[in-house]
Amino acid sequence: MSQPCQQSPPSDLSEIDDLLRSVVSDGFTVYLCGGADRPEAIVATYAWETHVDYVVIKDAHDVTAARSRLVRDWDVFTTESVVWSYQGHARWALRAILDLLPPEHPNAPHEDYPAPASLRVDPAFLSSVSVRSPRLGLVARRAMRLRLAARER
Repeated sequence: MSQPCQQSPPSDLSEIDDLLRSVVSDGFTVYLCGGADRPEAIVATYAWETHVDYVVIKDAHDVTAARSRLVRDWDVFTTESVVWSYQGHARWALRAILDLLPPEHPNAPHEDYPAPASLRVDPAFLSSVSVRSPRLGLVARRAMRLRLAARER
C-alpha cells in the first residue's frame, strides 16, 4: 500500500482485517491495483440494480467509501458523481459501507454530487489489476441482510 499516515497498532489491524473479510463475505468484487502480491490500492464494488457501492483503500488512514448511480458504461476508476461518500480511517469507512441503507430505502441518499478526488486510483496502478469475484450466493446475502436491517430501523 501507499505510505501510511502512521503505524496502526496490532489490534487496529486485526479489526481492519475483520472488516475487510466482512466486505468480501458481503459479496463485493475486489480489485487489487498495482499487483496482487503487494497492491497499491484495493477497490471493492457491490452492484445493486440502480446503484453501485464501493470502497477505495489506499492505506488504513486513507479509505473512501461511496455509492454512485449505476449508469451505462459505469467504471469505478473514472466515476464522476456519487450520491453518498465517506472518507477516513478504514475502521469507520468500512463500517459505513457495510451498514449503508439499500438504495431503494426512502432514507437512502439520492442526490448526486461530484465524486471526491480520494476515489481516484493512480493510473499507474491500473496497468496491473487482479480481480477477485465473490463466491456464488454472497451477492444476494448482502441485499437480504441490509433490507432486513432497514425494516428494523
